[in-house]
Amino acid sequence: MPPDHVLGPDTAIRDLLTIAAPGSRAHDITVVGDTGIDLMVRVEGLPGRDEKAIGEHLGIFGGGMGANFATAATRARPDLEVAFVSRVGSDAFGQQCLADLQSEGVDTRYVHIEPDGVTWWCAVALDATGEKALLGGRTSASLPERTDLPEGLLAQTRWVHMLGDIPFSAELVELARAHGALSSVDIEGSFVDADPARAGWLAASADLVVINASGLRALTHRDDPIDAGLHLLRSGPSTGPRMLVITLGARGALVLHRDANGPWQAHAQPAIPVDVVDSTGAGDSFAGTFVAGLVAGDPIGTTTARAAQAAATTLGALGSRGRPLPTIRPTTGGTT
Repeated sequence: MPPDHVLGPDTAIRDLLTIAAPGSRAHDITVVGDTGIDLMVRVEGLPGRDEKAIGEHLGIFGGGMGANFATAATRARPDLEVAFVSRVGSDAFGQQCLADLQSEGVDTRYVHIEPDGVTWWCAVALDATGEKALLGGRTSASLPERTDLPEGLLAQTRWVHMLGDIPFSAELVELARAHGALSSVDIEGSFVDADPARAGWLAASADLVVINASGLRALTHRDDPIDAGLHLLRSGPSTGPRMLVITLGARGALVLHRDANGPWQAHAQPAIPVDVVDSTGAGDSFAGTFVAGLVAGDPIGTTTARAAQAAATTLGALGSRGRPLPTIRPTTGGTT
């Protein structure tokens, strides 16, 4: 990478993007996304088509990319106010999700509880290397709906983070901008395959795009991460600076920034070596920690190093948050 394209480690968010001042709004970060349950099983080998794999039950853990992000953000910077917009069922899984998030300090008052609904769940099979295969069960309480977003909430937040595949993600980017909040979007390869047009629009419109290597390749059809990242950044509007965070697994992560007038800079963060136990949620841990550091005003070098450490901690433990959920008996449901 040419020296004049290196993003300085002491660079802070105020040097790159215009963000509302600390304390000016009730919430520092509002996360709009999913929460659910991961049922973890250790298997000899990941099953293929028409195969059965019976393994060791490892426990029930909190999951969902949105909830993982919110948890990582509060762990990284407990001084930040993190609100969560999501949807769960009124079953025991839903209560477990809420109790766990609340214990982490996440504001769950905007999580809709669907009466008699079933909470989103995912069966996670882990092999001896820590690699995973996922089987998810989408339900009516899997993703938040537009009606779950309270009027006025975005005017009271500094930064909005969302999953690309929530139904109203495009509208959410525009609403965030209209209310003077910065926006970030998480885009995965599966979402690009399912809805390439919307994924492309989001990648060109959000202030910060968080994307893994497979998602970047699917979106740009380019293999080199810097080449693909610059192609993605240059495809967006030139109305202001934009950033891209590319998570590269064992190769670490790359932060790319482009000013409105075209120049780009990059900061590379190596991965921290770790004996991998479970790869579930490592990318979410990196992203949540990174964005929390940005919002708090930490330098790029500091926040990427902390994000890499958070991802390594997640990789070295079972579950996307490192501990199983408490057991809760179901009660009657309602709406928070």
